[in-house]
Formats: sequence, C-alpha cells, structure tokens
Amino acid sequence: MTDKEKIEKLTSFDESKYENLDLDHLMMYAMGELERIQVDLSFENATVAAFKLFPKKFSLVGFINYPDSNRVDQCLWRCAKHRQWLGGKSRQGFIITERSKLVIKECEDMIEKGMSIKKTKTTSQTRRKEALLLEVESSSAYKKYEQNEGSNINEAELCFLLQGTLDSSHKLLKENLNVLKNYAKTLENRNVVNFLDWVESNFNDFFNKK
Repeated sequence: MTDKEKIEKLTSFDESKYENLDLDHLMMYAMGELERIQVDLSFENATVAAFKLFPKKFSLVGFINYPDSNRVDQCLWRCAKHRQWLGGKSRQGFIITERSKLVIKECEDMIEKGMSIKKTKTTSQTRRKEALLLEVESSSAYKKYEQNEGSNINEAELCFLLQGTLDSSHKLLKENLNVLKNYAKTLENRNVVNFLDWVESNFNDFFNKK
C-alpha cells in the first residue's frame, strides 16, 4: 500500500472531540498518526493527514473541502522551531523524538478519552520547564549570543538569564545554570543546551568568584 493510500484511509474525528484543542497539539497528533501508519513525515503528508483527521480546524477559509497548507506550515514551524516538539524541518522531513511522544500521548488522551486539557503533575512540570526555556530564548543574553555578540553580554544580563540579580550569590547562579541545562537536555532543546554550555565556558571566572 502506498503512502497516499494509507493517508486516505484516515478518518476524521467528530468535531466535538477536538474543537477546544489548540492547533499545535492536533498537529502533533497527526504526526503521530503518520508514524503509526508508517509513512514519511513530510510536509505534504502532514498537510493531508491533519485535514483528514481534523477537517474543521485545518480547512481553507471559504473552501471547507480543501486543506490550508499555510496553517499546517505555521503549526509545524512552531512545533519544531519554537516548542521543540519535533525534530527535522519541512524540506528534509520531520522526526518523532522522545519529547514528541510525550506530547502525542497527551493529545491522544485528550481526544480519545474525551479529556479536557488537564495539568497533571507531569504535564505541569513539563510546561514549567518549557516556560523557563522560553525565558532563556527571549533574554537579551541569548539574543546577543545568536547575533555573535556574546562578548557583549554584561553581568546584569547574565544574572537575569539565570533567574537572579547582581546581589545573588555566584554559587546560586551556577546552580540555576545547571538546572536550566538539565531542563534543556530533558526537553531536547539543543539550541539552549549549546548556549548554556557556552555561558558556562565563557563566564567561568564569574562563577568562581567568592
């Protein structure tokens, strides 16, 4: 059976099952379905799969019988680049990671068991970690690093990045750095891992101050 034939066999959910769920979670569920039926995780396959499963959410405005590829593209960009829920890119195809599986399982529970979005202990902890890493990525220190201006990061920016102030002990800031590194590794956010490794290496003298 071809990939096309497998995708065409997907059946849509009743709208009541997914009308209150966000697009990114639904997109991840669709990617999980593509992996389950063993087809390529390509942008084209994702576009059709998302539309087949959730037509009310992924149809083109004014043309409900056609998928909105732009909406799918934006979802995939957020899931892969911003949320770090997926590996890969649109051009090369996507990859299901361990983190992907957690998100997909969450959405499966919400859809198949009729659950609303509940913050279980595990989910709450994951979202807290995600929120802290988003703070890292939005910090002025991270932006300077991305622009190859890491040498211009000052101590105030460094302390802010590490959830502290200029009055915080350097030991505490180093501990916070290690916590953030562990979060980034757990959530497979390679960009943040590399950045925090760079911070540790380039501000070694700062962290060793008494």
